[in-house]
Amino acid sequence: MSYTVPTFDQIRNQYLQAVVNQNPSAAIGPDSDHFVRASAIAAVVEGIYSHQAWVLRQAFPDLADSDYMERMANQRGVFRKAAVAAAGTGRFSGPVGAAIPLGQQFTNAQGIAFATTAAGVIGAGGTGDVAAAAIVAGAAGNQTDNTPATVNSPGALAGTATILTMTSGADVEDDSDLLSRLLLELAELAQGGNSMDYQRWARSVPGVKRCFVFPTRRGAGTVDVVPMPVSGLPSAPLIASVQSVLDANRPVGMLPGYGVMALIPTPLVNAVTATVVVASGYTLADITTDIEAAVAAVFSRIVPGGTLTRNQVITAIMNVPGVTDVTLALPAANVTSSVSSTALELITQGVLTLS
Repeated sequence: MSYTVPTFDQIRNQYLQAVVNQNPSAAIGPDSDHFVRASAIAAVVEGIYSHQAWVLRQAFPDLADSDYMERMANQRGVFRKAAVAAAGTGRFSGPVGAAIPLGQQFTNAQGIAFATTAAGVIGAGGTGDVAAAAIVAGAAGNQTDNTPATVNSPGALAGTATILTMTSGADVEDDSDLLSRLLLELAELAQGGNSMDYQRWARSVPGVKRCFVFPTRRGAGTVDVVPMPVSGLPSAPLIASVQSVLDANRPVGMLPGYGVMALIPTPLVNAVTATVVVASGYTLADITTDIEAAVAAVFSRIVPGGTLTRNQVITAIMNVPGVTDVTLALPAANVTSSVSSTALELITQGVLTLS
C-alpha cells in the first residue's frame, strides 16, 4: 500500500492534538499561541514531506526529473542523441560542363540553407545531381521531395535549383525518446545479438527515431535492420552511421558486410485524395493542417510488410474536428507491402489532395 502524505491541516491538527494530550486545558483555538506555532511547524513539515516525495520520484526513471533521468541513462551507457543535419541530393542547372563546387550553398523559400557535400558537373541534359546537406542540424532541414531552391552566388550555374531529397534531419533527442531507450535498456538485457540488441544499437544513432529488425531475411546468419528517421526515408549518411554502429557491436562470428546490414526500404508511394464535407462554422482551410497530420500519423504507424487499409485513412480524417463526412478516392483499395528474401517494402505517403 502506498504511503499517504498528510495535508497541511492534518499536520497542524496532529500538533494541536499532541498539545492537548499533554495539557487538556491548553488553548488551541485559531487565535491561540499554540495554533500559531502549529501552523508554522506544519508549513515546514509539509515542505519536508514534499521533498521526500520528490526524492522518491528520482529513484524511478519514468518519474524522475529530466536531469536525473539523463544521469540514470548515462550510467547504463544510454546518452542523449545530438541533433543531425538533413542530407540528400540537390539538382543544379547550367551550361554543360559547368562545375558544381563542393560547399555550393542554396536555400529554400523559408530561408533554410543547404550546401553540397560533394563536387559535381552539369551533364549533357543541362542538369547535375550532387549530394547535399542542411547547414544547420535539426528536423527543420527535412524537405519534401522536389522542393524549389535558390542558389547563392551561382556563378556559372543557374540561379534556381531543386532539392530532390532531404531527409533524416533530427533535433536533439527529447526526454520522452531518451526515456524510451533507457526503459528498453532496463527491460531487455543484452543477449549477445538477439533482435532487441539490434533495436538498441540502431536507436542509439543520432537521427534514428525507430527501427525494424528482420532476422534471417536473406538466409541463415543474416540480420537486416531498417532504421527510420523522424520523417521520410533514411538518408545514405544515416544508413552509413547505423551500419558503423552495427558492425562495432555485431556478434564476432557474423560476417562483416553481409551478416548484418542497415537497409533503406523500397517505398510504395500512395497518394491520398479525399473529398471532405466540412461542418458549419469551419472551412476546408481551417482543418487542412489537422487532416494532414492525421493522415501522416496513419502512414507513420505502418511497418515494412504492413498493410494500409482505406478505413484507416477514412477514420483518421473523420476524427478531425470539423469533418462530417469524407469520400476517399485514393487509395482506391487496401495496399499491402511485402518483406521477403528479395523484397523489403514500406508503404509511404504521396501527395495529399483535399477538396
